[in-house]
Order: sequence, then C-alpha cells, then structure tokens
Amino acid sequence: MLLSGLLGGAAIPAAAQTDAGANEALGVLRIDRNPVLLSMAGAGSAMTSTSQAYAAFGNPAAAAFSDKTLETAVSYASWSPHYTAASNIAAGVTGHLGQKVALSLGFARQGYQGLDFEPASGFKPSDMILRAGVGFKVSESLAIGVSAGYAKEALLSDYSLSAFSVSALAQYRIGGLNLVGGLVHLGGKVASDYSLPASVKLAADYGFEFGSSNLHVALDGDYYFSGNYSAALGLNFGIGGIGFLRGGYRYASANAAIPSGLALGAGLEWHGISLDVSFLTASETLGGSWMAGVGYRF
Repeated sequence: MLLSGLLGGAAIPAAAQTDAGANEALGVLRIDRNPVLLSMAGAGSAMTSTSQAYAAFGNPAAAAFSDKTLETAVSYASWSPHYTAASNIAAGVTGHLGQKVALSLGFARQGYQGLDFEPASGFKPSDMILRAGVGFKVSESLAIGVSAGYAKEALLSDYSLSAFSVSALAQYRIGGLNLVGGLVHLGGKVASDYSLPASVKLAADYGFEFGSSNLHVALDGDYYFSGNYSAALGLNFGIGGIGFLRGGYRYASANAAIPSGLALGAGLEWHGISLDVSFLTASETLGGSWMAGVGYRF
C-alpha cells in the first residue's frame, strides 16, 4: 500500500492510511483536471456558466445545459511539488448535438519525477486516465449525465493497478440555483483488495448578477463508501464577463483521497478563448501545487 498511497491524489504515505480509506486505491481519479474547479478547492461541479470541456472528468449533466457547439481545453499542473513532484497534463473536449445532448471525452496523464523506486532501470511511476461522458437535458430544468472510464497506475516496471469506473449524476436548476446529486467512480475491487474512491456526491451553485458582473457561490460535498468525507466551498467572481477571481476551501477527513486545503485562482476569457490558473496552499501535502489551462468554446 506504500506505493499506492504515495501515488494517490493526496500523496499520503501508507503509514498515515489507517481505518477509513486504508483500502482505497487510484486516488488520482479524484484530482480536479479543470483549473476553474481546482481554484475553488473542488467546488463548482454544479456550475453551468463556465466551460464544460472537462465534463468527462466531472459532471456531464452540467454540460447538457450549455448553449455552446464545441468546448475544448488543455491543462498542465505541478502536483504536490514537495512530495511526489508530479507533472500533470489533461485535455478535454465536449461537443453538443442539438439542444439536448452533450458528448465529452477526457484524457489525463501524470508522471512522478520526484519518485524513484527503481534507480537502476530509470523507470518512473505514472498514471493515466481515459474517460467519456454523455449528458442529456430531459427538460429546461432537469439533466442527467453518465461517464465511464479507465484508470491505470504504473507503480513499478512490473507492477500496476488499473480499473474501470462509472459515475451517474442528475442536475436540477431553477432560476440562479443549480443542484446536483449522484454517485461518483463506482467500480469493482482493484487488485482484488482495494476499493476505488467512490462516493455519494451532492453539490449546489447559486449565481448573483451585478450588471455585467456576477458572483457564484458553490458548495460540493462527498461521502465516500470507505467512510471518508469532504466538503468544499468556493467563490467565482466574474468581472465584466472578461476577468475572474476565484477562491475556496476544502475540508476533508484525515484519509480522504484529496486532503484539506485552500485554493486561489484567476482567469480571463475573450471571444471564447480562456486562460485559467489556480494555486493550492494551506496543505502539508498539496501546498505549492499549481495548474494552468487554456480553452476555447464557441
């Protein structure tokens, strides 16, 4: 469990993983690939006003409410620089078929340059995620979404963990309020012994309008089947439809896949082109992590 613990989203050594969460693997599934959500400490999955390019990793139901034709984005992150020194790249694309259906694809790869378990061979641990999602707008107020994918962690040159997982979410919106509920990353045992970091998710987002500016307040909560839990509160302040300031705090149980911490971020959007950056702090394992992404939607 040592290697799996180090390669998890929180980069927590196995010695710290006792009781709840001790038998979870592939914690990388819980890393936010979207710099907008990361800058809100993991809150914001119910938001429909931002790009839905990364919907395959998160909430494909929200993508069904988008009025865009195509949304695409790529991101790069330096993850847990003081522990695993991981380099994280991700890409996502969402295409909209008519007014009701959204199809999403996502790819992510993470390499751990700070870990060297086999110095003689030069092998470096890495992980990879492939996901696809579909969102369907049932009515003007209700949408459902399902995503599925494959994740693999190459821990040693001759040892790896892999699994398929499925998420199913429903989203209801009324006025400026968005509500989300569902199950995230359901799947079988990994290597016959470890469970995926599956959870019941509830999320909410409410938007306030101030002329050409707006403020979104988002709250996301997860209760993991392992007994872990987390809650994130995030703010997204849009200035004139061009600039964005973001922040959030995540509180998590001791052995959750992603630990507690503070997030800050900013963004720019102009004629469909977006640039977003996020920074994590107030976390022993993830402090100093950052992510930057660029996207385009029309």
